[in-house]
Amino acid sequence: MKLQPRGVRAMQWLTVGLGVKRWGVVALLGLALTIFGAALSFAYVAVDFSLWVITIADRILGRLPDTVALGFGCLVLGVAAVAIGLRGVYKAVERVYSSETRADFLETALKRRRLDTGERIVAIGGGTGLSTMLRGLKHYSSNITAIVTMADDGGSSGMLREHGMLPPGDLRNCIAALAEAEPLMMQLFQHRFEGLGVLKGHSLGNLIVAAMFEMSGDFDQAVRETSKVLAIRGRVLPSTLDDVRLAAELEDGTRVEGQVKVNEALKIRAVSLVPADPKPLPGAVKAIEEAEIILIGPGSLFTSIIPNLLVPEIAAAIKASRAPKIYVCNVMTQPNETLDFSAADHVRALIHHIGQGVITHVLLNSGKVPPDVLARYEAKGARYIAPDETEIEMLGVRPIHGPFIDVSNVVRHNSQKLAAAIFRIASRA
Repeated sequence: MKLQPRGVRAMQWLTVGLGVKRWGVVALLGLALTIFGAALSFAYVAVDFSLWVITIADRILGRLPDTVALGFGCLVLGVAAVAIGLRGVYKAVERVYSSETRADFLETALKRRRLDTGERIVAIGGGTGLSTMLRGLKHYSSNITAIVTMADDGGSSGMLREHGMLPPGDLRNCIAALAEAEPLMMQLFQHRFEGLGVLKGHSLGNLIVAAMFEMSGDFDQAVRETSKVLAIRGRVLPSTLDDVRLAAELEDGTRVEGQVKVNEALKIRAVSLVPADPKPLPGAVKAIEEAEIILIGPGSLFTSIIPNLLVPEIAAAIKASRAPKIYVCNVMTQPNETLDFSAADHVRALIHHIGQGVITHVLLNSGKVPPDVLARYEAKGARYIAPDETEIEMLGVRPIHGPFIDVSNVVRHNSQKLAAAIFRIASRA
């Protein structure tokens, strides 16, 4: 939306019926009366002005007024008028705001102030795990930067990549998690087409980002504009704007390329980006340097988390930071990709790829998963990740455990419990 010139916008405040002008005038008149009364009541502060006021009053009234009484009366009336005027302006603004948002203006203003002064948080990863965590974090701070992998090549993102666009899928999920838009708008944004021919498999949110990209010709700007549409709390950044692909070397020496193929691979020895050493988004590096809390995960270890850390400047900025660097370990292993991995194996993989100093803490779930749910996961090749704290401590990382999950038909982190634990760590750092 194109902003109007300031002069035009200022004149629009004079529109009849806004309910603001009348109370503003009352407040201004009250301020004038307050100054007038103070000058009369405290002549020793402004003697010349007081004498001038007395002379004018004498001409109008035909007699010399009691200056102290007149001044005190004007002072009281002025203060009252200022209070009434300001209250009227507040009520007029609140009436419009509340009818539009169905929220209490004062509570919303206080909440926004608290969030705007919250800790500077950087969350790194991708997939549904990161977006789940972001839903909890946004209730503590608006100063959130989500840095998301650009190696995705499956589903709707993969189809868009074939037409020369960077993958928007993980970015879309994070935008949705941080959004303040109406629920219906969020359902539309996350809707995935199941029919309609060429649209089948696409998410509407991905198509919106694609439309923004086509309009602007700049992928980073397309993400920013989409974020504005959904009024997100924080910002979402790609880790790099280079067209990177994920590759993996397996323990038997085989090499596979492509995020989908890596996700299906068994016994991964190491992953890398093609081309190597991509350039980071400058805003991502700056956010890490200024962060008070750095979060890594949760999410797919080799396909969502480590690809971000393979951007050299991002890894260097994380290791140089003195902020708590918290790895949120998954609750369950992933079929193939992290088959039979323990929590310590996840930490070892991060250190193996990036080096010591990339994480200082690990959040481990100690909540129980019902046997029938575990059996269902195990039938698909996924297992519960044991919180092996002793091994993690030997790697120079501090483990912290707690019941961080919700369990129904699926096992996932509880966003509120996770956020509360993260901020407890930050407060002690």
